[in-house]
Amino acid sequence: MKLSGLVELNGKGEPARLFPVLADSSKEGRTLSILLATMAHILEFADAVLKPIGRPVGARTRVEAFTEVSFEKCSDPNCRPDGLLVIKTGKSVWRALIEAKVGNGKLRKDQVEKYLSIAREVGADALITISNDFTSSPTKHPLNIDKKLLRKTELFHLPWFSFLTAIKVLDRAETV
Repeated sequence: MKLSGLVELNGKGEPARLFPVLADSSKEGRTLSILLATMAHILEFADAVLKPIGRPVGARTRVEAFTEVSFEKCSDPNCRPDGLLVIKTGKSVWRALIEAKVGNGKLRKDQVEKYLSIAREVGADALITISNDFTSSPTKHPLNIDKKLLRKTELFHLPWFSFLTAIKVLDRAETV
């Protein structure tokens, strides 16, 4: 997989893999790598997940996904979002940093706000958080985030359950 979407942001990272090369103890990293790799390779799944946030995926769309990302432009030495998703359709490019929590892991307001600032600093368009927290829609976040940080950077939240729902819907559509 070309690293063009990551290189354009002066970043480094690993392509998301269905079989991650991370330590067994890195449940969060392994889970996210599998999820992002699936989205990059199964466009119908990526569309089912991204359409609700206004990023439909079609036949001309290319999805790039990375884990263990870091950026040269980042002023924070601990600038290591869990992932990066790059959606390219024609000349349009949309980039989202990913912060994921698994199991009982909880999103923290300070961490989400830090990643929103980092997204703006490195040139990403959005931050997508993933956790077991439920929300009424992907545009409603479970945390009360400073609105000033949302002026130039979009914020979305996807519960893990939304990915399972997308899989079930695609499976049912295929069997009909």
